Amino acid sequence: MAKDLSFFNVVSIGIGSIIGAGIFALLGQVIMISQKFTYASFLIAGVAAMFSGYSYAKLSSRYPSSGGLTDFFHHSFSNRWLSGGLTILYMLTSAVSISMMAKSFGIYAAHLFHNGDNVFIINISAVVLITAMAFLNMLGTEDSSKTETFLVALKLFILVFLFILSLVFYDRAFTAALPAPELKSFWGGIGVTFFAFAGYGVITNAAGDVQNPQKTIPAAIYTTLLAVIALYCSLAFVVLHFTDISELYAHPNVAVAIAAQKLFGKVGFVLVYLTIFIAYATGINATYFSIFRISRALSLDKELPAFYHEKFWRFGTKGNLFTTLIIILATILFDFNAIVNLSSGAFLVCYLAVFTAAWRLRREINANRVLLMTGFLFMAFIFAAFLYNIFF
Repeated sequence: MAKDLSFFNVVSIGIGSIIGAGIFALLGQVIMISQKFTYASFLIAGVAAMFSGYSYAKLSSRYPSSGGLTDFFHHSFSNRWLSGGLTILYMLTSAVSISMMAKSFGIYAAHLFHNGDNVFIINISAVVLITAMAFLNMLGTEDSSKTETFLVALKLFILVFLFILSLVFYDRAFTAALPAPELKSFWGGIGVTFFAFAGYGVITNAAGDVQNPQKTIPAAIYTTLLAVIALYCSLAFVVLHFTDISELYAHPNVAVAIAAQKLFGKVGFVLVYLTIFIAYATGINATYFSIFRISRALSLDKELPAFYHEKFWRFGTKGNLFTTLIIILATILFDFNAIVNLSSGAFLVCYLAVFTAAWRLRREINANRVLLMTGFLFMAFIFAAFLYNIFF
């Protein structure tokens, strides 16, 4: 297989997977939950992601392949049903995140046409995007990664430009009078905030397609997470200083678009919607990159039906088509908030499983025990607080 992905290609895949969901789908939700402590929420979730990224980096350096989590779990857990079950859980969780991104894109599309509650516009926009990105990913690694790199670069340029202009026109800004959240809500909401970082695991699926994965993959993981933390705090600044609090609470799912329109009028409105399309396209494309490779690996190991590696079109398989249809069905049937809560909880479970795998293999991967245990306990606390906030 050709090693045709560069460091920047891999970082683009990571940023594309994370930011598609985080910025536009969840920024308003995070602000509503964390309120006065919004920046702290992003920083805490970012630290948790860095700890988790360490476990991913160590595992992918020792076991570099396009299988990613599939190989990590197989090496760590001798019970095939356990390793396969955890991998399938991660794959399904990633599929649900595609559904969430597509649904959020549909909400923005409906808002663009001044009909934010129109279910038909929301669902048809989501389905078109899901289908287009699925077929793009079936074209192959090189075509998909080049498209991803270009779109991520354009998206980052627009978002950074938006932040810089907010500083230039800071005399027009105001600080939203947000209260301090209840301790239970704040820590419970960290689970949702962490979901805004979910997606960096797809970087490990590129390990089989890069030169020197032992250096490239860890560097790409840390670079991606640091860039995302900075970008999230920057965009939170824009929303918190250029959005009326009543509008934010009324339309949390389109917070960035409202802030851009308040700040720049029609120009900001157009720029943000261009960025929104790019963000969701890259986010879904990058997540498909992971799902398609994991499902193929599971099929070759006979843990998924054989049609998951039977050719459908170009580099796509019949299993890829089946997965895409399931994602479309889930997107149409489920409510946005339900998808967010389901995805957040499932991702936390998956990342705890990765910590466990890294701990079991700590000698083979030469990992620091203190960092692994600290990261695991921190993630376990976030998961417990998330569950407590939902059920109690």
